Amino acid sequence: MSHALPIQQWPDADRNAFDTLFTQGGLLDDQGLLGHWRSNSCKLMEIQYARWLGWLLMAEPEALTLMPCDRATPARLRAWLTAMNGLAPATRLGHVGAVVRLCRSIAPVRSWSAHQAILAGLHRSVKQHGSPRKAGRVLASDVLFDAGAHLVFDNAGPITHPNQAVRLRDGAMICLLALMPMRRRALSELALGTSLRVEGAHMAIYLDGAMTKNRQYWEANVPDILSEQLAAYLNIARPALLARSSYPQNAVWLGRNGAPLNIGQFTRAIKNRTTSLLKVGVTPHLFRDAAATTLTRASPTSARMIKPILGHTSTRIAEAHYIQADTIAAGRGLAVALEAFKQERDFGG
Repeated sequence: MSHALPIQQWPDADRNAFDTLFTQGGLLDDQGLLGHWRSNSCKLMEIQYARWLGWLLMAEPEALTLMPCDRATPARLRAWLTAMNGLAPATRLGHVGAVVRLCRSIAPVRSWSAHQAILAGLHRSVKQHGSPRKAGRVLASDVLFDAGAHLVFDNAGPITHPNQAVRLRDGAMICLLALMPMRRRALSELALGTSLRVEGAHMAIYLDGAMTKNRQYWEANVPDILSEQLAAYLNIARPALLARSSYPQNAVWLGRNGAPLNIGQFTRAIKNRTTSLLKVGVTPHLFRDAAATTLTRASPTSARMIKPILGHTSTRIAEAHYIQADTIAAGRGLAVALEAFKQERDFGG
């Protein structure tokens, strides 16, 4: 694998095109095509494109004198893919995709059909290869929800030790992720009164653009079968944890010392608890795969709810965008699917 060429050493045309692509304009300014992306996503694409230029520097340095679109020929991209044979298909797709995306932003009216054919082949390879990271770790949402619900039930009495409150908290987090599989950053940053609103027995989640990947508003009602689990945490475990803090907190998820959980603690808690309960370490992101798998298994009609339940405008994860439309109905649909699985299992057992 080639070394990445630092952006300071990129040809001027490439650096200017990249800067234009990610320009963050104000209300009266033009915004780049990917100006809405978060900094981490921007940095990843920079690294991917830098690998392309680094490979060219070693394999065909004279190509760096060409303009980006003239340089990125299908033949050169295929040669680069050959050089990346040792990498996972998804990694190769990401790298080549970064090159094609940058070039298409420079010359959108130019024909890119040959390049798209290469990307289509890589997409097929990714699907056939699967993800080693996910192998054996994508469980059904009903299995995850039941595990979390049992943990809540077993610890829902009067809190006699902080460990009991932590176990109840983890069970509620697992239940919420099983039915409303939002991204971990949004879930870890939920706050009472703003992003999580409770009015009697009714609960709803509201995520503003700062909490979503592509800065789009997202909202959904909390399904009825989940409200009991969240209420147990909010009414029993959270006050016990909050009492251990020296300061008032409006964060939903609190640690043993009463302070808000950061995203790293949140991720570790979910993975460690699912490992303990199910012998499989399920990360917050894998709950999203679980929802898609569950809906697909339920029925073709349920499968059509995958996009809204995950907040996607496209079926391709790499092009995901959060949307508000149909999230309430989709949340209810996942809940109905889980109930159907439970009934089928009960009758069948």
